[in-house]
Amino acid sequence: MEKEYTTDDMLNEREAAILRAIVYEFISTGKPVGSRSFVQKYSFSISPATMRNIMYDLELSEYLEQPHTSAGRVPTDKGYRFYVDSLLDTYQLVMNEKVRIREELLTNEVQMDKIFMSVTRMLSLVSQYTGIALTPKPDFTVVKHIELVSITANEILFIMVTRTGMVIHKKVNISSNLTQDELYKFSKYLTSELGGYSIFEIKNNLIETVRQNSEFEGFIKDLSLDITELALKEEEEPDIYIDGIENLLVIPEMVEADRLRGILHRVEEKEHLKGIMEEMRKKEGVFTLIGAEIRDELISGCSIVASPYKIGNHPVGVIGIIGPTRMDYEKVVPLVDYTGRIVSDYLTKMSR
Repeated sequence: MEKEYTTDDMLNEREAAILRAIVYEFISTGKPVGSRSFVQKYSFSISPATMRNIMYDLELSEYLEQPHTSAGRVPTDKGYRFYVDSLLDTYQLVMNEKVRIREELLTNEVQMDKIFMSVTRMLSLVSQYTGIALTPKPDFTVVKHIELVSITANEILFIMVTRTGMVIHKKVNISSNLTQDELYKFSKYLTSELGGYSIFEIKNNLIETVRQNSEFEGFIKDLSLDITELALKEEEEPDIYIDGIENLLVIPEMVEADRLRGILHRVEEKEHLKGIMEEMRKKEGVFTLIGAEIRDELISGCSIVASPYKIGNHPVGVIGIIGPTRMDYEKVVPLVDYTGRIVSDYLTKMSR
């Protein structure tokens, strides 16, 4: 159902309709919107003079701005925000796009890096902006298999494979000198005791439970669990995937030297973008940051549309799109929302 705008939104119904149309026109053309041509194109039953007055009022309310005295108006971040919020209850992703998203995911290898490479590529291709994905924190992924491999006499490689295809590997130093045959027994024991549980459960209580209750006795149980504790002691950091940065290079407002340099710097060093995405993981549903809302002056001329995805009921990562503030929100918002739901369903099924 379409949202009904009232005076609580600072705009009456006519002003809201005009503002939405102005933002749509600017997104479509990239050119400041003038009153006379705008009235003619959108068949508003008011005169150009009345339209100029409404545009002026919208400018005073900071929904629009005028780049030059003789130019038309363009949306501000506040204007884009109003437009995006008005879309949230009314958007609909066309069926062929839904099929394309599903096919991109379901034909993938069941490996985490392949999945998110595919997701970001698909988002960039469909949107013609830049796709971005924050991979899951491993804690809520379910363990499928554990393997211990001898490297040197006192160093082993701990390998944990999850049901979502994530592979965690850590080097662990031990005081005992173990053969590969002994490590094979350790691997078999750990897989049987810890397989089917999430890493979160293993780290928080399962190791201690197994240590106390397992029927296994002796050094196989004690040493293998000690190795697991050492391997999982350090937190695994999520990774970030970005695809389609070249799409931004053909957008006029992105090619301005300072803006382009800023976004390329953030993409190259990634850590700041990762922090932004980790904050967005705490949100519910599709979420937008427009211009200055990103709180990063290097990319304040951009917008980020993102959606957390889940494994079961646990938000574990984020997928999204980065583009100019003049992005096609009517297409991007439902695209990101739907993709987030599909990724959630897909990873949840893989984790069972």
